[in-house]
Amino acid sequence: MSIIARLAAMSALRRRAVIAVLLVATGVMAFLSVEFSFSDPELAAWWPAAGLASVAALLTRHRERMVVVALVVALTAIGNLFAGRDPLFALLLGLGNTVEVVIIAALLGPYGAVPRLSTVRHAGRFIAVALLGAAAAGAAISVSVALFLDRPPVEAFLQLTASHATATLVMLPVVLVPITQVTGWRRLEVVVQSILLFGIVALLFWPGNSWPVAFTPVIGILWSAFRFPMLISALQVFLTSAAMIVLTTFGGGPFALSDSAGRSIVVLTQTFMLVFAITALVVCAARADWGAVVNRLRAQEELLRTGIVAAAVGIVIAERTDGGLRLVARNDRASRILGTGGPPFDIDEIDRAIEAAVSGNVAFERDGRSFDASIGEHRSADGPGLVTIIVTDVSERDERERVALESAEQLRRLNDQKDDFISAVSHELRTPVTSILGFSEQLESSSLPPEAAQAGEIIARNARRLADVIDDVLELSRLSALGGPLSAADQVDLVRLATECASDSEGLALRRRVRVTVSAPDGPIVVRSRARELVRVCANLLSNAVKFSHDEGTVTIDVRRDGEGAVVRVIDHGLGIPDEHREMVWERFARAPIDSHRAVPGTGLGLPIVKALVETRLGGTVSISETAGGGTTAEVRLPSEAPALSLAHEGDRPSAPSRG
Repeated sequence: MSIIARLAAMSALRRRAVIAVLLVATGVMAFLSVEFSFSDPELAAWWPAAGLASVAALLTRHRERMVVVALVVALTAIGNLFAGRDPLFALLLGLGNTVEVVIIAALLGPYGAVPRLSTVRHAGRFIAVALLGAAAAGAAISVSVALFLDRPPVEAFLQLTASHATATLVMLPVVLVPITQVTGWRRLEVVVQSILLFGIVALLFWPGNSWPVAFTPVIGILWSAFRFPMLISALQVFLTSAAMIVLTTFGGGPFALSDSAGRSIVVLTQTFMLVFAITALVVCAARADWGAVVNRLRAQEELLRTGIVAAAVGIVIAERTDGGLRLVARNDRASRILGTGGPPFDIDEIDRAIEAAVSGNVAFERDGRSFDASIGEHRSADGPGLVTIIVTDVSERDERERVALESAEQLRRLNDQKDDFISAVSHELRTPVTSILGFSEQLESSSLPPEAAQAGEIIARNARRLADVIDDVLELSRLSALGGPLSAADQVDLVRLATECASDSEGLALRRRVRVTVSAPDGPIVVRSRARELVRVCANLLSNAVKFSHDEGTVTIDVRRDGEGAVVRVIDHGLGIPDEHREMVWERFARAPIDSHRAVPGTGLGLPIVKALVETRLGGTVSISETAGGGTTAEVRLPSEAPALSLAHEGDRPSAPSRG
C-alpha cells in the first residue's frame, strides 16, 4: 500500500484536513518559488506547488475535486500576488497551473481511484501523464508570460514545462510508490548509503564549490534503486533535488557559475532533476518487475518440485553436457525403480535411447516387474539440452486396472440385483394391491353408512396411489436396464398425440378447474418415434403441470416443428420452481424443499421417468425453465427419428411383469 492509498483510506474528516494542508502548502510554495528564484526573477526554475496540488486533487472524491480545483486557482494566484505579480497576471497563472492538476488527477486517478506506481508499465504511464500535464501548463502559462513579461513564447513554454515536469516527477512518486519495510542488515546499508549520498550532494553543491562533477550523485541513486524499496529511492530523489535547489540558490555548486544571465542554470538544474527522477523511477520499477517475475518463477519451481516428488511415476530430469548427462532432479520413486546411481542407469534399453538422443518409449523389466519409460529430448538453441525420463510401473498399473474392473463388475452385479429385487418386490405387491383396489371399488359403489363410505373412499384413494408408485418404480427399473417391452418406432403425429393427452388429463384438471389447451399449427407434425413412450412423457408432464397450477389456471401443450425434428412444450403458470432447486427435480424421489410443493401429492418419480424415457428411448432432450410471468415450462426436443435400441441383453434378464 502506498502513502496516498493510506491517506485515501482515512475518514472523510481526516482526509479533507490533509487536503487543506496540501492546498495551503501549494499557496506558500507558489510564493516561495517566485520570491526566491535563484536565476530568473520572472520565471521560477522549479514549481513544487504543482506536485502538492496534484496530490491534493488525487485525494478527492467525486464533487470534492471541483472544489479543490477552484481552491488551487485561488491559492496559486494569491501566492503569485504576494510575490509581486500583477493581479490579472496572477489569476491567469493560477488558471494555467490548474490545467496541469486537472489533467494529472483525471488520468492518474479517474473517478477517485487510487493510482499505483509499482511496475514499468505504471512508471511509463506516470511519466507520460506528468509530461503531458506539464506541457499543458506550460502552453497555458506561456501565453500570459508573453503578454505580461514580453518573453518569447517558445522559450517561456520550454522553461515552464521543465519546471512543472521536474516538480511532479520528483514529488509525486513519494506518495505513489508502495511502502515496503526494510529489515535486517539492509537497514544499516540504507543508513550508510544515505550518508554517502547526501554527503556527496552537500560537498558538490556547497557555496563556493564549483567542481564540474554535478551528476556524480546519480551513482548513489542507482545504488538505492537496485538495492532498496521504491519509497526510499523516491525520498532520496526528492531530498537530493531539494538540497540541490537550495544550495544552488545560495550560489553553491557548478550550476550557479554557468553564466551571468542565469538561463543555463535553469537548464542544468532542470536536467539534473529530470535525470535523477526518471532514472530512479524506471530502474526501481524494472527491479520491482524483475523481483515479481523471480518470485513467480520460484513459486512455480517449488510447485513443480512438489509435484515431481509426490508423483505416482518415476521422474528424472538431466542436462546434457560435453561429458554426457548431469543429473538435475529425480523423485524418490525414480530412485526406487532406477537406483540411486546414474546416469547411465545400467538399464540397456534406457541407456541406448539416451545415447541415441531420440525421444521415444522403451519397455524393460527389473526385479520381476514390468516398466515403461518415456524418454524426451528437449533441445535448446542457446543453452544445454534437457533429457526427461518418466517411468511407469506397468505391473502396478495393470493391477490397479484389474482391481478397478473387478470393482466395476461387482457394482454392475449389485445394480442388477437391486433392479431384480425392486422388480420382484413390486410384482409381489401388485397382486394384493389389485385385490384391495377391486374390493374398495365395490365398497365405493355400495350403499354404506357415511363413516364406512368415507373409509372406503380413503382405502381406494390410497390403493390407487400405491399402485401408481409401484408402476413408477417398475418403469424406472426397466429404464435403468433398458429392459422391458419396447414399442417399435413408427410414424407419430405429435399434434394428434398432444390433443389426446390433453383430453385424457381433463379428469384431473376438472377437479382443480384447470383448463388444458393445445397450441399447434394447422396440419400434422410427424416424426418417427415410439408412441407409447411419448404418451407416457406427455401424460407425466401434463399431470405435473395440472397439480402445480393454481385453481382455474391454464396449462398449454405447445407443439412446433424444430428443423427436421420437433419440440413439445408443456407450459403452466402455477407455483414454479426456484432456480436453486431446478436441477434436483431430475433426481429420483426428490421434491423441492418448499412448503407449497410439499402440499402437492407425488412420489418424485414422474420427472426422472420422463428424462429416462426421452433420453434412452426417444433420443431427445428434456429441460425445465421458468415461464414468463411465473410458472414452469417443460420442453422436450425430439429428433426426426428415434434411435434403434439393442435388445440383445434382454434375453439374459426377465422382463418386468405386466400389472395384473
